[in-house]
Amino acid sequence: MPGFTKTRREFLKASAAAAVLAGGGAFPALAASDPARIALVVGNNAYPFAPLGNAINDAKAVSDLLVRAGFNVTLRTDVTGDVFRQSANVFAENARKSEAKFVFFYYAGHGTQMDWHNYFVPVDANVTSASDLPQQCFDLSLLLNDLSRTKDKVFVIILDACRDNPFGATYRTSQKGLSQFDAPVGSLLAFSTAPGSVASDGIGANSLYTENLVRELSTKGARLEDSLKRVRLSVRLASRGAQVPWESTSLETDVFLFPTGEKLSEAQLEEQFQRELDTWNRIKGSKEPDDWVAYLRDYPSGRFTEIAQTRLSFLLTRLEEAAAAAAAPPVVAVAVKEPEAMAGALAAAVEVSHGAGTAAPLPEPSSAAIVETRFDLEIRAGLPVPVLMHPLENPLSGGTYVLNRRYSVGDEALFDNWDLVYGQKQKPLQFRVTRVDEDADRVELNDGLFVLDCMGNLIKWLGGQTFDPRRQVVPAELQLGKRWATRYHDTKGGAQWDVVLNYKVVRREKISVPAGEFDAFRLEGDGWNVSQAPLSSEPLWSAQRGRLTVRHWVVPGFNFALKTEFLTSVLAGSDSGVRRELVSCRQRRWSVA
Repeated sequence: MPGFTKTRREFLKASAAAAVLAGGGAFPALAASDPARIALVVGNNAYPFAPLGNAINDAKAVSDLLVRAGFNVTLRTDVTGDVFRQSANVFAENARKSEAKFVFFYYAGHGTQMDWHNYFVPVDANVTSASDLPQQCFDLSLLLNDLSRTKDKVFVIILDACRDNPFGATYRTSQKGLSQFDAPVGSLLAFSTAPGSVASDGIGANSLYTENLVRELSTKGARLEDSLKRVRLSVRLASRGAQVPWESTSLETDVFLFPTGEKLSEAQLEEQFQRELDTWNRIKGSKEPDDWVAYLRDYPSGRFTEIAQTRLSFLLTRLEEAAAAAAAPPVVAVAVKEPEAMAGALAAAVEVSHGAGTAAPLPEPSSAAIVETRFDLEIRAGLPVPVLMHPLENPLSGGTYVLNRRYSVGDEALFDNWDLVYGQKQKPLQFRVTRVDEDADRVELNDGLFVLDCMGNLIKWLGGQTFDPRRQVVPAELQLGKRWATRYHDTKGGAQWDVVLNYKVVRREKISVPAGEFDAFRLEGDGWNVSQAPLSSEPLWSAQRGRLTVRHWVVPGFNFALKTEFLTSVLAGSDSGVRRELVSCRQRRWSVA
């Protein structure tokens, strides 16, 4: 789309319209009622102080959808506090029965939070003070506690409950929207907007969120998580970024409202990946937001989805900045004398990657490329250890954070290297950023000896090892339970490995490294690599297959992992691995997460 000149507002509006059209199609036929599937759907409109127009329509639309999917649905509208509690108790009792396997709860109406608890507002609630909330409103944690007593079930809870001003003029809560909480094991939680934010009731028959929700969940053969990602994208675009749905998941299997019953063969899965790879190769250098929107709709859980989300956000921000700059008065440029470049020798490095070790000297970066010497963050011996993330206040959640890496020329980090199998210390490894091109999504370290994208995903290592496509090892957002996948070719010398890894953010924990003790998210990847026979004449290559275990400890806004571990278990050989731990760093652009 050459000559793209839309403002961000115009782009979001146009893309939202296209997304709605793209998601159309006939609803699946009505399914027979399945005793394993039960649902409670609640919609409240008739609030005396702050009435809503669409909540009952939303509840009816979701109820109809679930009936089509074979659920035994209990629909309740304009419920009082007593009816709400009674309905929830019966629902939880039915969920505990052995035949119930897929348990679905949906609520549309007013909701609010206090002391990290989320409350649904019955139509007869008369809240005039904070003490009235737990007495007159329904605490979601009561339902969650009941459901958590059962095992081997799938729980889905969807809340379109963040409308603004739930009590009119009688009472104003101190916090907007709902409080974040992490999904219990085997469950998925979905909010119509981000925790602490409010959502639109909509100007049509349904709210913006539920309109998109019903359309996407109606798609036959679509994974529930994929459908919700498409909902998130569509709502974000339609609201011009004002409303961004949020999910937390701890599902351990794929869940479908309308399963096809078909299982793709390995050949079909490979063909599917090749189509995605062709799309990626076509758009990976694109500066057009439409290309990234189309990719995210086609591949909501693809091998490059985290990169695509970050890239789309970057391009939309650039549109917004360009529009603001066009409206601002001209700025007079002033010449500034460049400060002296930083000097210092770089240490030698050793890296063990997928069973192969390489040692190489690291040349000094060009001093002419380093012109920025002011650092917002510096970690080294003799300095107080900084706080990289604020301590958690919410006891029910580890929080959600944008990755927010921002590389600048001159950023540097020094790491200790260890052989992970034998425990031997190797020579240290030092990185220094020598070139940044955000438009091209490219960061060069040590004069191009290492190349990353702007998320920190590796493209080239030690000059000769390449990753094509790049390794997607960090997510766009850090949040407990977050899952994503990556697949790439790792090429070094005359050998090439096909690598597949499935990642998850498993916990938030304290981590000790030579640089100090820090609060970080722990990312774990598990997968395999297979050597590609055409690049080697040795028969062993065709049979060599390795199991990969990868761990990263990451802090939002910090450009380097605090600690990284790679372990390869080769079926035709011995284990090998490397551990890197941060010793010191300097980063020019940084703020506490």
